[in-house]
Amino acid sequence: MNFSYKNIDTAHRQIKNQIIQTPLISNDYINKKLNSKVFFKLENLQNTGSFKLRGATYKISKISEENKKNGVVAYSSGNHAQAVAYASLKQKINCKIIMPKNAPTIKIENTKKYKAEVILYDPETQSRESIGEKISIEENRTLIRPYDDIDIIAGQGTAGKEIYEQLMQSSIIPDIYLCCCGGGGLIAGTSTYLKDKFKNIKSFSVEPFGFDDTKKSLNSGKILSNEKGYQSICDAIITPQPGNLTFPINLKNLEDGIVVHDDQVKNSIKILAEHLKIIVEPGGAVAATAALTEKIDLKNKTAVVMISGGNIDLEMFRSL
Repeated sequence: MNFSYKNIDTAHRQIKNQIIQTPLISNDYINKKLNSKVFFKLENLQNTGSFKLRGATYKISKISEENKKNGVVAYSSGNHAQAVAYASLKQKINCKIIMPKNAPTIKIENTKKYKAEVILYDPETQSRESIGEKISIEENRTLIRPYDDIDIIAGQGTAGKEIYEQLMQSSIIPDIYLCCCGGGGLIAGTSTYLKDKFKNIKSFSVEPFGFDDTKKSLNSGKILSNEKGYQSICDAIITPQPGNLTFPINLKNLEDGIVVHDDQVKNSIKILAEHLKIIVEPGGAVAATAALTEKIDLKNKTAVVMISGGNIDLEMFRSL
C-alpha cells in the first residue's frame, strides 16, 4: 500500500480551515516528575472533542456531489459518531449513525445535537459493521468507516503534521511518541508523518488491558483479535482487532505496544485535570498514563504524548 506523509499533506491542505490546530503543551510539574521533556498534543480541544473530526472531515470532502445527496452512514462508540455528524451537518448532508446502546450518554446526546439520526444496537448480539453495510446498500449511503480507510488515516495524520510544525518552531527533536490506539488510524497517520520528519523517533501504541490487540499483533507480526471477557472504561479505543489497512502501516512504524490498567487511567485523568487543567476521557488518557506511570523510560528524553479526546461523562469525571 502506497501511503506516505504526502497523503497527509494533501489532506491537511483540504481540511486545515475546517479544523482547529490544537495546542502542543508542556508542564513543569510533569517534566520534573519524569525527569524528561514531555509535550502533550491536545486533541481533546478539537471540535467535537476528539481527533476524529480530522478524518471525518477529509473523507466527507471527497464524496461526490451526487453521492452527498444520498447521505452518509457510520458506526461508532462515540467520537467518530460525533465527528461524522458534525462534518455532515457542516456540509448539509443527511447522516445516520449506529451506536452501541451502552455508549456514554454525552456521546449519544452530542451526536443527536449535530442532527444525526442515531440507531442504537446491542453490541452483545448485533454487529455494527453488518448494520452499517445493510443501510449503506439499501439506502445508497456512503459508509464512513472509523479507521480502516486511507482517507480517514490521512485525515487523522494531520495531527502529526501539526506536531512536526509546532516542534520545529522551537527546533525540538523528539525521541519518543506515545499514542492511544484502538483500530489504529490515528497512530498510523501520525507516526507516518513523524517518522518521515524525525528519522530516529521511536513510536509506541498504548492500549487498555484486555484490549491490547495491536501490541499482540505487533509482537506476532500478524493481526490477532482480543480475547472475550474483558471490560474497560476506555470505550473510545475498544476494538476487536487492528484494521486491515492500519496494521501494516503500524507494523512498519511502531517499536512496540504498551498496556495500561483502568485504575492507572483514572489517576492520570485526575493528574491531567490538576496540572494541565484539561478534561480527558479514559481512552484519550492512555498514552499519558503510559508516561505518568513510567511504563517506558523517558528519563532525559523528549517525548510527544497524544491526548486524543475529552468526551467523558460528567458523572465519571466528578467521581474521579
